[in-house]
Amino acid sequence: MTENEARPHRCGGDHDVPRTPAGVSRRTLLRGAVVGGGALTVGGLVLPTSAYAVPALYNPFTSYAVTGPWDPPNHNGIDYGMAVGTALPACGAGTIENIYDNGTGGHTVTIHHAEGYRSQYMHLSQFRLSNGASVAAGTVVGYSGGAVGAPGAGNSTGPHLHWHIYNPSGSRINPLSVVGGGSPPPSSSSSGLTLQKIAGAGGYTGALDGAPGVNTWMGVQWVVKGYAYTGPIDGVPGTNTYKGLQRLAQRGGYGGTVDGVMGVNSWKGVQNICKRFGYGGPVDGAPGTNTYAAMQRMAKLGGYTGPADGALGVNSWMGLQRLFTGHGYTGPIDGAPGKNTYMGLQNMAKLGGYSGPVDGLPGDYTWAALAKLVV
Repeated sequence: MTENEARPHRCGGDHDVPRTPAGVSRRTLLRGAVVGGGALTVGGLVLPTSAYAVPALYNPFTSYAVTGPWDPPNHNGIDYGMAVGTALPACGAGTIENIYDNGTGGHTVTIHHAEGYRSQYMHLSQFRLSNGASVAAGTVVGYSGGAVGAPGAGNSTGPHLHWHIYNPSGSRINPLSVVGGGSPPPSSSSSGLTLQKIAGAGGYTGALDGAPGVNTWMGVQWVVKGYAYTGPIDGVPGTNTYKGLQRLAQRGGYGGTVDGVMGVNSWKGVQNICKRFGYGGPVDGAPGTNTYAAMQRMAKLGGYTGPADGALGVNSWMGLQRLFTGHGYTGPIDGAPGKNTYMGLQNMAKLGGYSGPVDGLPGDYTWAALAKLVV
């Protein structure tokens, strides 16, 4: 342990000045993407009992000594003794906001999490990421500081990190009251599997291993973008509905004309997609009960809740029409999920009972609602 690590340096004060970085609105930050590159770091799919679920957070600093405990109103945070330049991992997924010379807190990085929570690390010597960057739990967001008089140290009395969390109402809370253990929460395989099942309706044919990658996210983006259906959700299929079905079939290999006339090749494309929804029959372009039953399972992604009995009725077609309409995503199909992709998923989650904000920061409620659509 170095001298800087051993000495119990603390904050000289405990105030931060709320600021919005130039060129980035707080609204933009709050609606930013959760993670980049397809990483997913949410908790399990159990519905919480509170109005807003606490996002999946952990304590990255368990190996450091507490030099300033939570002691309101004298000290509304926790101080950890560490040498200047120590890497600071994000305690949870979120969006970055860097605040330079944040009053007594000095250089401060804010991580905007799901459901209105945000974490702050103070007295940094260096920021690592740009404003608006999306991070997963464990991503290094900056480097500790706090040396007396150093740039970014604020009123620190020596090298350390100050950490606190704000709840959705804007009150500071003890980080240890809402975090889990001392290692990053793993990418949730159950949530990842949900995404891969959703992606099946976008042409994803890879492994169902709970580890979503680029191809999974491209499939998801197709689903939340939809298949250009703009007609009524009336359960009465017509030319436009079948055009949507043909666009879906394109994700299953159909290369013909989108004319609303379902032929053998159109149905072959549909049957290829249906393989991800329990269809085990031949890809022969001759749909029957098993093809239609798989389509009903797929229609759950559009809110269908009836049986998969192979009898396509009004409710089945309404579910398919909602699926073909999409969920508001208008971005590229690039496999790189961002704010708009996650907002599309939250819109989709409404069909599973989600009633929270569409802010691009999915929490447990979002994932639980999406899971209902793929059971």
